[in-house]
Amino acid sequence: MSSSASSAARNLLRRYIEIGQRPGDDADLRVRKRTAVIVGIAVALASIFYFALGLAVGRPEMSVVAGAQITLLAIGEWWFARTGRTEPFVVVMLVVGLLTIGTGIVSLGGLLQGNGNTIWSVLVPIGAVLFFGRRAGPLALAAVVLVVLVGAVADPVLRTRTSPLPPELGVPLYAMNLLGTTAVALGLVAFIDGERVRARAQSEALLHNVLPEAIIQRLNAGERVIADHCPEVTVLFSDVVDFTPFSERAAPATVVAALNDLFSAFDELAERYRLEKIKTIGDAYMVVAGVPEQRPDHATVMLEMALAMHAAADAQPPIGDHRLQMRTGIATGPVVAGIIGRQKFSYDLWGDTVNTASRMESSGVPGCIQVTAATWERVRDRYPWEVREDVEVKGKGAMRTYLLNPGKLPS
Repeated sequence: MSSSASSAARNLLRRYIEIGQRPGDDADLRVRKRTAVIVGIAVALASIFYFALGLAVGRPEMSVVAGAQITLLAIGEWWFARTGRTEPFVVVMLVVGLLTIGTGIVSLGGLLQGNGNTIWSVLVPIGAVLFFGRRAGPLALAAVVLVVLVGAVADPVLRTRTSPLPPELGVPLYAMNLLGTTAVALGLVAFIDGERVRARAQSEALLHNVLPEAIIQRLNAGERVIADHCPEVTVLFSDVVDFTPFSERAAPATVVAALNDLFSAFDELAERYRLEKIKTIGDAYMVVAGVPEQRPDHATVMLEMALAMHAAADAQPPIGDHRLQMRTGIATGPVVAGIIGRQKFSYDLWGDTVNTASRMESSGVPGCIQVTAATWERVRDRYPWEVREDVEVKGKGAMRTYLLNPGKLPS
């Protein structure tokens, strides 16, 4: 087969496996639907085989039942593709599976002469649990037990009325039943495991967007209470100047799009400088350097981040007559960092340093970066600072702060 034909066949199979998918399906339901179609293909192939076998060995009743099974499967798949409902299709497959087992027992001369046909019964409870949950398992198992018990009771009669298949057919059929059941079971397990791994990868990717890598590793290692004292970090708060009145005038979609573009640019900067974004609060952005892993350059790198954030805001196109402008506050000192929440994890910071950084932002100057003395001491020689005396800071009183205007720095 040429590569183009092989590719076309794979695409056709992929589209066929997706016949029952709907836009609103969640990840788990999508996996179940794809698995249902794959199982349906396996059951249909088994039914086709038994149809041909019945004709070959002179057992027309086997071919009649197999033909009915194929018809039921076709109707079930048509209904599944039309409605996207998994349950009726799975019920049809389970019934077809039980019919296959029962037909084999009757047509081949009982349990002992059934050439391993009953081995397919293991797939019935497995399929029931897979698609309907654990509670469906005992009911499906009871149905299999009933079919096998009836076959056992009728075995003496069936054995005398039906001659066994000749060895040249019986041995290959027995091997086919064993290998076929094993292959289908292995395929199901491999497919489900692959989907599980993929779903886990997606889940972990989402988790990495919320929590730092070091914290994820600690959670995976079994820690349930994560609270760390960090002796020296640098915290930044930055918000958009006059964003509230702008948001009241502009359309909601415009407001969300503007913040999304701006904060996405900030996220890229945080990744570039290896900083930890903590959260956004309305039009405010909070980021920290020095947690969860300590770094000696936390103040220096945070100033670089702040300057890059102001440059990113200046580079945003105007929205009507409004240009985005940032006001930024930075503080350095100790914090407590940890995880809060059970259903929705959040990595957050607490302490006076956090509050002071927020006050540096709120008491700052539009377009400028205001820092505390502790931060200034670590970066004083790098930039042309303006000293601000007696800045009234809520909860702190009058403070000496230091102001940096990015617009006055040499390009």
